[in-house]
Amino acid sequence: MVCINRRLRSDLASCAARNSGDLAEAIEDEVRRRGLAVRVERTVCMGRCDFGPTVRIAPGGAFHLGMTPADVPGFLDRLETDLDLKKEFNEFNNLPPPGS
Repeated sequence: MVCINRRLRSDLASCAARNSGDLAEAIEDEVRRRGLAVRVERTVCMGRCDFGPTVRIAPGGAFHLGMTPADVPGFLDRLETDLDLKKEFNEFNNLPPPGS
């Protein structure tokens, strides 16, 4: 899960103000490129606004705070190893992302 929440008051910290949309896109692109059988979900506030962008492995997994798009390859390398993620290669890997 990637928080993309933007707080109404622009003077308050938020994940969206720290470019979490770009982070979500980088994670989605890399998951698709690697063919990982995981779902990336954009969500709203997870209560870590001061430390975001916030990424959480669900259900009930750890929070990963302050990531940037440059951190994504290493992050997914660790997840592949730690969670023994299975790669799924089929015709769906070549479909364009939703909404495109």
